[in-house]
Order: sequence, then structure tokens, then C-alpha cells
Amino acid sequence: MKYSLLWSAILVLLSSGVCHGAGVITVDVLRGTAGGSVTFTTSVKPTAEPFLALTWSFNGTINVITSAGVDIVGQGYENRIEVDKSTGSLVLKNVTEKDAGEYELIIIPNGGEQIQGTAQLEVVTEMSKPTMACPSGNLIEGKTSVKLTCDADGFVTREWMKDGRPVAPGGRFSFHEGNRVLSISPVNRTDTGEFHCKVSNNISFETANCSLKVFYGPDRPIIVQTPIGAELEESVTLSCSADSLPRATYFWRFRHMLIYGPLHYIHEMEERHLGMYTCTARNSVTGLEASEVHILRDSSTTISGSMSTMVCTVLSLMGLMLI
Repeated sequence: MKYSLLWSAILVLLSSGVCHGAGVITVDVLRGTAGGSVTFTTSVKPTAEPFLALTWSFNGTINVITSAGVDIVGQGYENRIEVDKSTGSLVLKNVTEKDAGEYELIIIPNGGEQIQGTAQLEVVTEMSKPTMACPSGNLIEGKTSVKLTCDADGFVTREWMKDGRPVAPGGRFSFHEGNRVLSISPVNRTDTGEFHCKVSNNISFETANCSLKVFYGPDRPIIVQTPIGAELEESVTLSCSADSLPRATYFWRFRHMLIYGPLHYIHEMEERHLGMYTCTARNSVTGLEASEVHILRDSSTTISGSMSTMVCTVLSLMGLMLI
């Protein structure tokens, strides 16, 4: 009861004084970490005479501590505060998110004007390391869609990156639940690589990673003949390749024969070797196939035919000139 009367008397005394030194607390906004300590430092210089009264309040109505010969500590602040009675500085320990708000200091010095100052306290929770589960199944280009979820405790902002570059929404990429979820629909071979989720607040940041591998192909095969102009009784090699992940397997069809492997080597080309060769590439993961056709010819026949055509053409022109 006597503390209540003392507190009321002090409030009357403080409210009747003249406010002076509104910037007496050295920072306007103070940031603290949940579970840690913060110090409200003042610019007041110690004096020989103790203050007549000193009070710290929270959000205008809650008493943190009032000191006027006797200390009255507010409920919930016991063993959590330290006050330097020569400067008015306050240390607040074991900070929680509930401590966020405005703190006001009022000092009535001995023989001087009332001193007053305010500061805002922001409290952030230190983050735990975020987690991100990577998809376990095979990702097939153009068929599979994935959702990457980045989980983290506390109030954080999230930023998504791919191989060190920001991921922007649009096209196949979309964000959901405040950037918590990144949706890729459908996946593309260019999505193969490292995705990063960076979570941050006012005091720290952490990163979670996920590696994606997108299977694709085979693309349309490319057939190369070596040498390009091969004649009968010469050796010739046909090679077949196609972009694919994993690597494609190959087989050739020639008439009624199946030839396995990306290379088909003919030691000595004969008439029976000439004709249409079909190379087929197959991807065991995507289940897709792609084929390409190549005509193997005797280049000497092609040249002879061309020369005959040229001779006939020249003779025809000469005949027209003689008419």
C-alpha cells in the first residue's frame, strides 16, 4: 500500500516538472535479440548529488523501475534489470518479444530541471538454420513439377537463388506462402544445379541448399560419316550422337539387321553396304527415343553421274548453237 502511494506521489511530482533533454537516451531505436540483454545508455553526466527521483516506464503505463530513495520494481522485471543511478542508464536482461515497445526515462535531479527521454526497442528472434527437403524421385524434363519448401523459425524474409543468381517469379517459376514455397512447373534441363533459400532477419541470415538433376532427351541424333566421300573398297565409319541425360544408348537399323552401339564401322565398303541407315537413341530414364536417317552412297558413282549430266548438258548447248 505504501509503495502504491509512493508511486502515485512520484507520478504527480514527475508530471509537474518541466520536460528537458528529450534526446537524453543516446539511441532512438534499440535492437535486441530474444534471450539476450540490451542497454539503454543516457547522455546524463554523473553529479555529486543523487537524483531526487528516477523512473523507467514501458509503453507509457507500465512501471519498470521507480527510484526515490526506495526502489519499486515493476512486476515481471525482478532480477531482469540494472540501473545506473548516477546516469539513469538501464540494462534489461533476458529480453523477449513482449519487451518490444517504447521505453521512457524521467529524471528529477537535485536542484535542476526534469530530464526526459524515450527510445524504441525492437526484439528479434535469432533464427535456427532453415531446412529444405529435396525431391527424391526422378525429375523428367517437361513432365515433372516440383515444390521446394524452405522452413525456418521466427519472422524472416526469404530469398531464392539458383547457382548464385536470384530466381524471379514468372514463366515456370512461382512463389507461395510468403516465398516459403518455390514451385517449378514443369522442370527443364536448365534447372539442373544448386537452389539456395536464404532466410534473414534484422540480425542474421542462414541458407539451405538443394541440388536438382533433371533428366532429359534424347534430342534428335546427329549422324557423321567419315570420310564424307567414301568409295567402294574403302573403309567408312558412321557415328551417331544425341544430347541426353543420362547418356543415351544407340542401335542402327539397316535392312533386316540391328547393329548396337553409337559407331558402325565398315572395313571395306561393298555394294551390299550401300543404302539407308537409321540410328535410334534411347534414354532409359525418360523412356524416350529419337531417330535419324543417313544414306550411305558410293561417292565415285555420284561423281560419275554428275559428270555424265554435265557432259550431256554441254553437248545439248553446243547442238543448239549449231542449229
